[in-house]
Amino acid sequence: MNEQEIYEEKVMEWIEDHFIMNEVEVEVEIEDYPFFLHGKLILDKQGESMVVFWCVIYGRVDYRFQDAEGVSYIV
Repeated sequence: MNEQEIYEEKVMEWIEDHFIMNEVEVEVEIEDYPFFLHGKLILDKQGESMVVFWCVIYGRVDYRFQDAEGVSYIV
């Protein structure tokens, strides 16, 4: 497995660890989000969204939420 595949896998593992993917009441849609390295846009059925991506600066998976005004921030 090459380095890029490892980062992609780490992002997907983080998503699987933090979301109950098989629960009916937690419906999320995951799309590629190429503005971030290995970015994934996660949308829930209430219209909330977040981006999960590989951060090269810190060498880990990171994420951003979108607030009501459409401004994203790092947690």
